[in-house]
Amino acid sequence: MIPKHFIDYYGDQTRWFVGKVVDNNDPKKLGRVKVRVYGVYDEIDDKDLPWAQIVVPVTQGVHKSTGQYIGLLVGTNVFGMFLDGPNSQLPLVIGAMPKEGDDNSLAEENYPYNKVYETERGHYKEYDDTEGKERIKERHRSGTHYEMLEDGTLKIKVMNDCIIEVINDCNITVKGVTTIDSTKGINLISGAGVSINGKTF
Repeated sequence: MIPKHFIDYYGDQTRWFVGKVVDNNDPKKLGRVKVRVYGVYDEIDDKDLPWAQIVVPVTQGVHKSTGQYIGLLVGTNVFGMFLDGPNSQLPLVIGAMPKEGDDNSLAEENYPYNKVYETERGHYKEYDDTEGKERIKERHRSGTHYEMLEDGTLKIKVMNDCIIEVINDCNITVKGVTTIDSTKGINLISGAGVSINGKTF
């Protein structure tokens, strides 16, 4: 239904809703979603639902291909309002509503201080502010990860090959003992001379 009066817009006849995201594959790639609004869109097929716009924080705005998309997942419970009031054809999602089963086991141990972001395929980041256990961890689904511990220790684990390419000079300074332990040999290749300076143990 096309609104015929100004009263149908701008909150003059506000209608709020709660619903579930059923499709996030926006053909315009703008982060829009299709929402099955409870009590309003119950009998409508997913393919016929309108695309809902998304409200994003001012810290995550997108403009001219830069910025950050939200990326609501299918199955997420959301809260919003209809921009066209009782006509209910222009949904706007304002926020997500976590439900039973949405908890993340990675965050349970140090809840609520451990902030976890995990993707659908299993990559995740952790920012843990638990007193005495402050740490940052980023992990690929393969198991490759790095972790910064509370004392500043950096741990890196690579599940396959490790390739580092430096275009210009590379200077490594270690103010402690350096140990290289290899089970399959060590190859040092240089296109010029090799200089090693140090004391003999």
